[in-house]
Amino acid sequence: MENTVSSAIVNDHTVVKALFNKNSDQVLPLLITPAHNGVDLITWMNAHREEFERDVTHHGGILLRGFNINSVKDFNTFMECFNTTPLPYMFRSSPRKELDDHLKNIYTSTIYPSERTINMHNETSYSRIWGRKIVFCCITPAAEGGQTPIADSRRVLKDIDPALTAEFRAKGVKYRRNLLPDLGMPWQEVFQTNDVKVMEATCKKYNIDYEFVGKDHLVIEWVKDAISRHPVTGEETWFNHVFFFHRFSRYEELGLPHHEFFPAEFLTSETFFGDGSEISSAAYNEIKQAYQKNIIAFPYEKGDIIFLDNMLTAHGRYPYKGERTIATAIIEAAYDSDNIR
Repeated sequence: MENTVSSAIVNDHTVVKALFNKNSDQVLPLLITPAHNGVDLITWMNAHREEFERDVTHHGGILLRGFNINSVKDFNTFMECFNTTPLPYMFRSSPRKELDDHLKNIYTSTIYPSERTINMHNETSYSRIWGRKIVFCCITPAAEGGQTPIADSRRVLKDIDPALTAEFRAKGVKYRRNLLPDLGMPWQEVFQTNDVKVMEATCKKYNIDYEFVGKDHLVIEWVKDAISRHPVTGEETWFNHVFFFHRFSRYEELGLPHHEFFPAEFLTSETFFGDGSEISSAAYNEIKQAYQKNIIAFPYEKGDIIFLDNMLTAHGRYPYKGERTIATAIIEAAYDSDNIR
């Protein structure tokens, strides 16, 4: 494939599309840049929305660079091109906050210690409701590090041992979360309510088992598919939080070997096969290696927009130094309809 894919012109608004990795068979991400300083991204996007959507689906993700997106308000104006309100961050697994009180559902990226890595995952893939698209915008790049690594979930699936994926196809994945204050997130923040009855109703609606094992300690469990089929392309994709929520992910963060004992009640999350059987260290490492084989990472530039098809592309975060502000929006709700009552 040639490095330059195409150019598109609307009046004087010309953009250049090129493969980001020129010497690779990877087509993720597609890089779109203005042909000159006068290009207005909003004008171009409004005229080429369908073409843009096709490119996102084909490549899995697009990097828009050099379009003078300098603020959260600029980013919000860009998101208005898609005629859909960004989704609220419900059934939370990490803390986030809105960047501007006047802009609904434009969040910071995950608030997590800057010296730590956030492992690869597809946003809210553990949930019964998720966003088809996730969009990141670099308002302030880190002084060092802080990349958002991405990986094609179709390729990740192909690089996992077929015997292991067959087991996941047959059993699915079981998620378990320990929700309590001072360890991870309290149930009130996860469910965005202080009312136990509202929490219980939500769990029943979305087929989630729940149990209080202490006054403020709630354990929730549910089962989902680990492999999904993309609603547009029909392709199979590794769409889950198996790796990110696995106990060994936490072990490695704490510097513990896999054989070390660690009390289950102190793990904020765990994953199992859908029948409750353990996902072994070997299986965990197999998935980890598939991600590592397919990761693409690059330094942010101010104003960069990374636009991902969330079902086709996983993402994470590398450690960083200095200030870093990445605005995030999630759009186009999708549902695990077989498990919603």
